[in-house]
Amino acid sequence: MAPGKRTGAAKGSRHNKKYWRKGTNIEEIEDAIHTKSRQKETGGVISEMKDEEIFMIDRVSTESKKPKLTNRQSAALEKITRNITAKQTSLPKPPTKMLKKPAKLPRGNAILKAQTAAKLAPKKTTKKDNFDVWSKDLTPKVDNLDNELAAEHYLKIVKKKQPKTPAKSITSLLPNVEVAKPGASYNPEESEYVEYVTKIAQDEQKLIDQEAKIKRGINPQWEKVATEHERFLEMAEGLHIHPKFDQTDGDDSEEKPDDEKTFTSEVVKCDRLTKEQKKKKEKAEKLDKSEKRRLEEKAKEVDSHNVYRTKQLHKELDEEAKRIHSAAEQRKKQKLLQKLTKRQRLGKGNFTEAEDPFLLQEELTGSLRTVKPQGHILDDRMKSLQRRNMLPIGGEKEKKLKKSLKRKIVEKRSVKAVVKGSRVI
Repeated sequence: MAPGKRTGAAKGSRHNKKYWRKGTNIEEIEDAIHTKSRQKETGGVISEMKDEEIFMIDRVSTESKKPKLTNRQSAALEKITRNITAKQTSLPKPPTKMLKKPAKLPRGNAILKAQTAAKLAPKKTTKKDNFDVWSKDLTPKVDNLDNELAAEHYLKIVKKKQPKTPAKSITSLLPNVEVAKPGASYNPEESEYVEYVTKIAQDEQKLIDQEAKIKRGINPQWEKVATEHERFLEMAEGLHIHPKFDQTDGDDSEEKPDDEKTFTSEVVKCDRLTKEQKKKKEKAEKLDKSEKRRLEEKAKEVDSHNVYRTKQLHKELDEEAKRIHSAAEQRKKQKLLQKLTKRQRLGKGNFTEAEDPFLLQEELTGSLRTVKPQGHILDDRMKSLQRRNMLPIGGEKEKKLKKSLKRKIVEKRSVKAVVKGSRVI
């Protein structure tokens, strides 16, 4: 049987007699018997023999067996031994503990005297150093290492410096649980209750008005019956209509047909400028040119004088840079504040605020035991998670209509444009 291969009986459970009889591995026992019989044939069993029979004592000195060294090897050996003997120093003796003599125990009145002396003796108070957590640097450091990376690696290996852990991400600054307003209490004040209910009624009225507006936009405001003449005009849109089918029948009868109409060409008038007007125009143009030239010279003069006010210009530029930097920081803070306080778009659905629960005036009992419960705690928790950007809102993606159509370029040309050597499309 191959080593490591189990028999059919051994494949089953090892806790029954069948395995003991057929599944036991007896290879080790057979090998031991074989080696013992072989030792008997060769000279005797080693475990039963004495040490003198097995080992032999060599009484010949080992000096004669030493190999002969060359002159170079012997000189090197002498040099090594000389160095060892010269540098050899005696090791310091290990410190031993001094045995103390047993102290004599006090007896009789000596015990009482010691007790009274201990009571009368002033108590020693150890002054503790003033330890300030905020002023003292508690970060572990290594004095021997100058390299910062090596020091940091050493501190991490000896477990004195923990690795940096990622900071906790803040999704929103809104409170986890919003406290209800005092008007929502089971026994509120009259003014607080009226204010709370009025706000809910105004929100409800806004929803009603919005629904009514949508309904008015869907339904037509009035009904109009199309006449036969209007239906005919709609079908004949863009065609030449006979005068008898036109709306203004009386006016068409007075008009003449196209053949009898006479077209008169109007005389094109061209207003010419007089000499005085031309002079005024030339004078105005000269004044405009001189004014333009004066402004250019003034700008050049200002630029030349700016050389002497470089300090002021640098100061103005620094102030402008500071102003821009502060405005950018303010915008960044405002953007971060809006991100942490406003609802972000998570998911394809839209977020809707939960309706505030309220009790009618006749439902106010004044006792928490008999009050009628409003709202649901699971809905409240779900809305809170969605408001704090911790849970997406499911829904279908809004389909956006195309505002502009794609432009299609078509190249058209007449037959005359096709000549010898022209490009075939």
